[in-house]
Amino acid sequence: MDAAIYKALSGAVAQMRKLDVSAQDLANVNTSGYKGQRLAFNEMLAARRSPGTRSGGFVAVGEQRTNFSQGELQGTGNPFHLAIDGEGYFVIETPRGERYTRSGNFTLDAEGTIITPQGDPLSGEGGPLQVTGNKMEVASDGTVLSENHEVGKLRIVHFLDRRQVAKEGSNLFRSESANVEGVTSPKVAQGNLEQSNVSTIDSMVSMIAIQRQFEAYERAMKLMDGVTQKMIDDAGR
Repeated sequence: MDAAIYKALSGAVAQMRKLDVSAQDLANVNTSGYKGQRLAFNEMLAARRSPGTRSGGFVAVGEQRTNFSQGELQGTGNPFHLAIDGEGYFVIETPRGERYTRSGNFTLDAEGTIITPQGDPLSGEGGPLQVTGNKMEVASDGTVLSENHEVGKLRIVHFLDRRQVAKEGSNLFRSESANVEGVTSPKVAQGNLEQSNVSTIDSMVSMIAIQRQFEAYERAMKLMDGVTQKMIDDAGR
């Protein structure tokens, strides 16, 4: 009976992890460039009691996966807002090394460097991009013009194997340099932001389903606990 309770408990813990991920997705439904997350579960098999028999397994989180599908592009009219239509990621230079994002809500610092809201520079093919004045034009191929002069070209990359990509905070991804390759024909849309690819309705429905599954595991544990207690009481008599 104890083993059965532990199996139900493992299922309840897995649902709690799943709820955390769904809540994070829902909290970022309005975050530009955000990519939704999903958990993959594995079954940890219990030891076999005798040859040819198999005891039921425990539920465990196998891995957390990212939904890399593109979100809808929405016009903002802000010339420092950029979006990639199709494949590709912006390259951001951080103190931890290169990071990658689909979030294009950039701005300028005091020196005219294009930066993220966290203050990290946006990388061009020759390093951080700097503009003069407050006017910037970005062609669809990523060429950046300032005061009618070309100042560089955006470095747009993609991943050879998305399974080797890890998600960080501030809507950034990291990967080994060997897994990163430049996009030959990027499509950049100035004055637009890519919206989150998370559906509010789907996330809310998912959270309701997760809550019901958790409650089912909870009821099962209470039932088994009651049966165990009855067996102990009967044995004592």
